[in-house]
Amino acid sequence: MTGLRFLAASGVFVFHITFLDALRNGDRPHPVWFLLGSAGVSLFFVLSGFVLTHSARETDTARGFWRRRAVKIYPNHLVVLALLMLLVRGAGMPRPLGGPAPVSGLSDWANATLAHSFAPLSKLAQGGNGVAWSLTCELLFYLLFPLFLPLVLKIRPDRLPLAAVVAVAGVWAIPTISLGLGGTPLHAGYLPGDITDVQLAFVYSFPPSRLPEFVLGMILARMHTGGHVHTAGRVHPAGPAVRIGVLPSGGLLCAALLLGIALLPAPFLPAAVTVIPVGLLVRATAALDARGGRSLLRTRGMVFLGDLSYAFYLVHLIVIAALLHYWGRTWPVAGLVCASLAVALTASWMLYALVERPCMRRFATGRSPRAAVRSLRAAAPAAAPAAASSEPVVLPDPVVLPEQNGQATKRPTAGQADG
Repeated sequence: MTGLRFLAASGVFVFHITFLDALRNGDRPHPVWFLLGSAGVSLFFVLSGFVLTHSARETDTARGFWRRRAVKIYPNHLVVLALLMLLVRGAGMPRPLGGPAPVSGLSDWANATLAHSFAPLSKLAQGGNGVAWSLTCELLFYLLFPLFLPLVLKIRPDRLPLAAVVAVAGVWAIPTISLGLGGTPLHAGYLPGDITDVQLAFVYSFPPSRLPEFVLGMILARMHTGGHVHTAGRVHPAGPAVRIGVLPSGGLLCAALLLGIALLPAPFLPAAVTVIPVGLLVRATAALDARGGRSLLRTRGMVFLGDLSYAFYLVHLIVIAALLHYWGRTWPVAGLVCASLAVALTASWMLYALVERPCMRRFATGRSPRAAVRSLRAAAPAAAPAAASSEPVVLPDPVVLPEQNGQATKRPTAGQADG
């Protein structure tokens, strides 16, 4: 599943590099590149619901969950935003996705708080890091997850397929509703057909409109375990056999992109047309992981890139824009792709190693791991009389700490660390 996250981020990277390359040449990118990027975002949302549900623990609390998610999102986001402000407001670099109108400081502050996508104002949408709108959606998912999880866990196993169909129908309902909305027609060129600014904001970046994809991921996690409630330390039987594998699911996703452009109105293209193949891909990848099957997604390199995927998502657009502005105006597209990928991956690794991972280790549990170990060692003298007797000393259970992937990992307790 971790490797799949980098594929999702790669789809967004491909769209942005084709988009900015087309702009420098006075051209417009083909709509399929935008849909590839939007499919990557949809894949992120479905994966988020799946992973959080599958890794949920009975002993967790809403406050602890929210703290971990905030520590995961905000430090990376603020560091990258600060770098962007140095380039834009300090060095005069044009904003990667900015329009001709000047952007106010209020827009940048709204982007910093990740509240900008809730207000349907184009001026707010242009501020800060252009990819951060999806983080606002994720924040809404995290806020509602403790409320949604008990409801999803109550669904009877035999009704999970029906629940998945309802979630997919919810995804399709959003663009159907948008057909009745007004707004100013857009002529951006990266979407075929007619669509207004209000319609695009409603179906693409308005956080409540993306909730059905997250809920679909939660339901798929239940289906993955055969409807059983995932419990820490307990192995559950696998769900029903997956009839469509990873490669066929990827083929269906490509077919949906091409057929959608030809057959569907524009509001249905950013999410609705690809939601079924995306769900099949997530389910097939999870089944492959459960079987331990051989796959490119399970290789050490892809897992490493998956760990960098969040940082890569945040920095790639700024890297592409900076290279184009300072050095790459005359580069061929192949050189731009290679240079952007190399620099973005290097910056992602630095962000992950110096910001994301240390913050998760230090702040995600409310106190540092060393503080937890010291507290366990401080309690050790109380067990000294038992050690003098013939009864064995019973050490505490391992402390369960969250990992960057949303999974849990067992960190040794004081006694185990000493051993």
